[in-house]
Amino acid sequence: MKTAAANILFSAFIMLILTGSAALAQHHEVHLHWSASPVIDEDGIVRPEAVSYEVWLKRGDESDQLVATVRDTTFKYNADPGITQRIRVRGIDRRGLKSVMSEWSDPIFFEMTGEVVTVPIGAQLKSNYPNPFNPETRIVYGIPEDIKSTDVVRLEIFTVQGYRVRTLPIDRSPGWHEVVWNGKDDRGMVTSTGMYVTRFVVGSSVKTGKMTMVK
Repeated sequence: MKTAAANILFSAFIMLILTGSAALAQHHEVHLHWSASPVIDEDGIVRPEAVSYEVWLKRGDESDQLVATVRDTTFKYNADPGITQRIRVRGIDRRGLKSVMSEWSDPIFFEMTGEVVTVPIGAQLKSNYPNPFNPETRIVYGIPEDIKSTDVVRLEIFTVQGYRVRTLPIDRSPGWHEVVWNGKDDRGMVTSTGMYVTRFVVGSSVKTGKMTMVK
């Protein structure tokens, strides 16, 4: 028999309302809203409504962290630019029983703008988003300040078998950049469903990541 905690469902829908502009502080105010936990679970059993919600934040490749507990279905925070961030939540009923976690929100990402710009230390390759994807995905990479004019810089897509399917255009200037891969190879042909490897090279530094195309 399922426990009440396991049966308190939470809607995965999260709406992002992005406001503000990139000032010197380089923060963007993000307003989130999600639908409340349902009174009836998937088995048709009446469950207590959530009276509060935990808000979990994931920044880049870091582990997710509990950043707030709120009484309603809204949350506001300042998002750092240049870092892909995602939010998920779970409800808590009057007895302290917790729902299952919601799905992650869509990625929250702001380009670095304004007078203050953060430059990564060393070459950086962030997780692409969305992932899995169809038909396209965005790849965020960082060029370090100490890049040399003689350094080789490449951003490529390989199959897991090691076959190169695409070389993407890149910006060599120090800072964070983003490029879109449309799922096509260098000949303009759509690649097949499956896992691919992103390989980012700056001089002697090599960073890799995995992503999955679905159809």
